[in-house]
Amino acid sequence: MMSVSSDEEVGEFEASASTVFAPLRIRPLRPGPFRSSLRATSAGEVAVTRIRCAPCQVRRTPRLIGSGDRDLVKVTMLTEGRGEVEQDGRRCVLTPGDLVNYDTDRPYQLNFPAPYDITVVAVPKWLLGGHVDTLATRSAIAVPTSRGVQRVVGGFFRTMTDVLGEDTGGFSGDAGRHLTDALVSMVISELAELRPEPGEDLADRVLAHCLARLDDPGLTVESVARAHHVSVRQLHKLFAERPMTLSAWIRRQRLQRIRRDLADPALADRTAAAIAARWGVLDATHLSRALKAEFGLTAMEIRREAR
Repeated sequence: MMSVSSDEEVGEFEASASTVFAPLRIRPLRPGPFRSSLRATSAGEVAVTRIRCAPCQVRRTPRLIGSGDRDLVKVTMLTEGRGEVEQDGRRCVLTPGDLVNYDTDRPYQLNFPAPYDITVVAVPKWLLGGHVDTLATRSAIAVPTSRGVQRVVGGFFRTMTDVLGEDTGGFSGDAGRHLTDALVSMVISELAELRPEPGEDLADRVLAHCLARLDDPGLTVESVARAHHVSVRQLHKLFAERPMTLSAWIRRQRLQRIRRDLADPALADRTAAAIAARWGVLDATHLSRALKAEFGLTAMEIRREAR
């Protein structure tokens, strides 16, 4: 835990926040002592951070954005205080219990006019797959957590806030892997339930739906078409100009996660078939051939390389 007690030490807090997320600029909004605390933990590639801080402005300016920065989607829940978020020409006001999304690959600004307490889940964009394109239309939109899926997500965030009040160290092995999947699914669910913006691409909503259900063996083009009230023919037409068909995209996403789990030492005692079943692939007869075609390595070779 890191504490800052004077204006001269704001830079220390700024450096800590920049290390956890991406380069930021922080400016106090009141004279006098600047008090803050930052506690962070990780679940695989996902960072979970609780920040309690004096009134301040947080900016990620174009000059701070570099090619070496992590591309993150930051899902933030305000538990105390008030806040404002600006990105992509949108601006929203946060009250306790609200969620909001914003991305590190584009400029943003946060304003907290009073002492505040937030929990931030920072998810690398590559974990969100095809849902990334949709995120640009959902940044800086306040999402209340008083009902529906958002209520569940809000409860999860509140629990994470409590956990970050303790010395957790971090989540590794099976716990870290499952928590990573849960956090990513929570982010997708929270985004998918937002009211679509005018002109939003149906294809992006379809990809988000699929990404949240990769572990379901029943996920097929037909089931996706039914869920979105379109015909299979319309679905094929929707993806006709994309680099791959929807079924091929689902297959690739599943293979990527199977490869990740095969390379995880904590899962070394599980068979390749069991790992494949975890991601909705119940017939593992041709699994190694599929992995070889996609990544140039069979299941055995992936494990050998990881060791």
